[in-house]
Amino acid sequence: MKYLVLLLSFVGSLATATAQKTTGRDYYLVKVYHCSTPQQISQIEQYLGKELIPFLHRNGVAKVGAFLPLGNDTAADKQLLVWIPLSSLNQLARIENHFGNLNPLAESGLLLSAAADGAVPYNRIETMLSEAFAFHKKYNTAASFKPSAETVYEFRSYESSTENLHLRKVHMFNQGGEIALFKKLDFNAVFYGRVIVGAQMPNLIYMTRFRNMADRDAHWNSFGNSPEWKAMSSLPEYSNTVSKHVVILMRVSVCSEF
Repeated sequence: MKYLVLLLSFVGSLATATAQKTTGRDYYLVKVYHCSTPQQISQIEQYLGKELIPFLHRNGVAKVGAFLPLGNDTAADKQLLVWIPLSSLNQLARIENHFGNLNPLAESGLLLSAAADGAVPYNRIETMLSEAFAFHKKYNTAASFKPSAETVYEFRSYESSTENLHLRKVHMFNQGGEIALFKKLDFNAVFYGRVIVGAQMPNLIYMTRFRNMADRDAHWNSFGNSPEWKAMSSLPEYSNTVSKHVVILMRVSVCSEF
């Protein structure tokens, strides 16, 4: 994990400002490791299982998710997505402060170094920090089915052109009933988050899960044909709220705690 100066500065100031008041919502740190080779992915998985996840447990993180896009094997940009649920911004500040105080010239299991031949363990890390939605304040790791090797996790990012349109889309999920519809149709949502630090803002992210690809397709077909979705999606206040959406279909990594 690389020390994120700007993120920590933001987190520190925001955590101080809200120290006396809590919303009761989770915060979600998402780190996407971008790699070129399967060897890099394997090295990161070993690092997560032996070093980072145990460290996060010692710092109050109960569970950590690690996921691999389904097309990773043939993709030029191979990715590993790490999802870290946090109880507060102060918790994140403590974690990042620890990394910021590590000596990069000394041996540390928490710092992945280049190999002797100069090969780097990954190409870069993409980071997002989000706050849980008002109508889904806590993450949910329990599913209505028994996970298997065929289980599909779906990570989505919805970008908006302006803050106003972004907040209208968030409103659509909360007060507009989209979260309620996902629950009714048994999408097994893990979390919903409004991104507060990231490269593609304004945007929101969320993750659902399904027994397999056929189950995933059937759920989205039911969603698109539901009277509730047809009604809410036709409302003028929710028109054109999404300018771009990104869908990543994933399976769990060997080091994931899902």
